[in-house]
Amino acid sequence: MLFSHEGWKERVEFMHHCSTKWAIFLMSLKSLLETGRGQPSPHDVKIDNWN
Repeated sequence: MLFSHEGWKERVEFMHHCSTKWAIFLMSLKSLLETGRGQPSPHDVKIDNWN
């Protein structure tokens, strides 16, 4: 599966935040499916001040 940020006019720091948060979301979803427990927001991994 390939994800992209379409419509972004230029690369900015927030784009990296969004990519990382998508990865954290997918890891949480995987955990939910495998163990019955995920880490949805607001209990997800905090990576910066935008959370």
